[in-house]
Amino acid sequence: MKPDWVELTTRSQLDTVEVIRQLVEEEEYEEALQGLDELYDTMSKSEKRALGSQLARLMAHILKWKYSPEKRSMSWVKTIASARFEIRKIQEFTPSLNETYIHSVWNDCFEDGIDLAKAEMGLSRKDKFDPAPLTWQDVFDEDYILLHA
Repeated sequence: MKPDWVELTTRSQLDTVEVIRQLVEEEEYEEALQGLDELYDTMSKSEKRALGSQLARLMAHILKWKYSPEKRSMSWVKTIASARFEIRKIQEFTPSLNETYIHSVWNDCFEDGIDLAKAEMGLSRKDKFDPAPLTWQDVFDEDYILLHA
């Protein structure tokens, strides 16, 4: 019986590996390769989604930092640091999600970041909020710290 690779990889990557292992033991190499290909695609998509989500979250907090300075908090500092950390970890795990890849999804993540920032700032989707584009420097290099008087 030929596995439904899309359904299987979506349901459980570990179960997929087990089925592939069984196919190899049964010397069903062509089917096992199809499973590996589908597993690879699924894992790649998952990492891309995770990176995009973290980048949008990071951008949202930087937008809030820039446009709501009176509400800055240690929580925002931690969220910015955490999102940067998670992006670095994703890149270590999946080196193809490098700076070039990030630039390719930058605008979409920025739009998502705007939507997140608006929601967190209590603005409706219809409220006008047209922030200046964020730069690489803003997102990955700038220090966001609270200065205490």
